[in-house]
Amino acid sequence: MLIAEHVTKTYRNGKSETTAVKDASLSLIPGELTVLVGQSGCGKTTLSRILAGIIPPTSGSVLLDGQSVVPPARRKNRRLNAEIQVVLQDAGSALDPHFSVYRSIAEPIRNLLRLSKAEEKARVTSLMERLRLPSALADRRPGELSGGQLKRVCIARALATAPRYLIFDEATSGLDVLVKESILDLIRELHRETGAATLMITHDMDAALYMADRIAVMLRGEIVENRPYTGDPGCLEHPWSRRLVEQMEPYA
Repeated sequence: MLIAEHVTKTYRNGKSETTAVKDASLSLIPGELTVLVGQSGCGKTTLSRILAGIIPPTSGSVLLDGQSVVPPARRKNRRLNAEIQVVLQDAGSALDPHFSVYRSIAEPIRNLLRLSKAEEKARVTSLMERLRLPSALADRRPGELSGGQLKRVCIARALATAPRYLIFDEATSGLDVLVKESILDLIRELHRETGAATLMITHDMDAALYMADRIAVMLRGEIVENRPYTGDPGCLEHPWSRRLVEQMEPYA
């Protein structure tokens, strides 16, 4: 299990301080799809990066099966890097513009796994098929792809190491409605197939309720509600959660 306990992140700029995350605790459980929802700027992305071991908390702990993933611990541990993967919000900037689609997906395999060239090719080909990326795109560069294709390449790359923990940061940002629906359905399908503990970050309560097994609501750096979601928005009790539900438009 991946567990963040009492995590706080404070940024200092000269004499001023900004607390992005305040005393937040969140667990990612294998087989469970957790959605962390809140308005832009409330600290969701910061918390997800702390969970992934990309940035350290100012205080608190993040443990994977009892082992710290706080930098620099994660950078030194090939297994931790393979087991926790993140799909960043901006798919275009997340990919090296000089890498082909094939190389973008193959890069984590080369860095974190010990596979032969034949095994690497078989895995990349399988992932492209699973993510509905035509084989003709293998030699294309990111600048030649649509927004939906870019997102699918990033998801394929994240799946390349068969991680146990997947984090999606605003997975549908900048996509039109039809592409958004297809990406959300794809994430749910992949979650069911892999059994990975999945965390989805979003500012859309409608998408959160469409996806979640568990829903955590964030407000000004604090998690104000965290509970299993059974399909009834009435289970959400915090006033901020209720307000987000009231403001949403039906998603599906």
